[in-house]
Amino acid sequence: MFIKNDYVMYGLTGVCKVADIRKESAGNQRGEEYFILHPVKDEHSKIMIPVSRGKARMRPLVNKTEVMKFMEDMRESDDIWETDMKERGKMFQERLKSGSFYEWLLLSSIIWQEKEKKKTLGKKVSMSDEQVFKNAWNLLCEELAVSLGMDEDEVISMLAEHSSMVR
Repeated sequence: MFIKNDYVMYGLTGVCKVADIRKESAGNQRGEEYFILHPVKDEHSKIMIPVSRGKARMRPLVNKTEVMKFMEDMRESDDIWETDMKERGKMFQERLKSGSFYEWLLLSSIIWQEKEKKKTLGKKVSMSDEQVFKNAWNLLCEELAVSLGMDEDEVISMLAEHSSMVR
């Protein structure tokens, strides 16, 4: 269970701080307990998630040990690049929406590698692949920055040092 002041990943919103956990006293949700989240990128925003449903879309932030294990596991993973653009788009969206740090790392890595291959041919990846890359990359960097107390440049350096992936 998350407690007040915890940092969590919430879906594709990104890192949020649990500002409060309280019961609603008005409206249809009277008596229901809610997580009150503030996204770190927009502290003025407020997200209210019923505790009963929030846990399914919230997870704790990864730590450095988990990140290193994920990077090691990623080296041994199968190539997930799908040549059929429509199928690849569906698969990439499913992996992005999974909320899994590992899936975001895998997506970022595989698209990065494809970008590098295409660059040598004077080509680029599709706009949809580029968008998935940017979304996954931004979620990764935001989570690592908060979780490990780093700025974005330090996160990029760490990822570059331990993988073949840099921006």
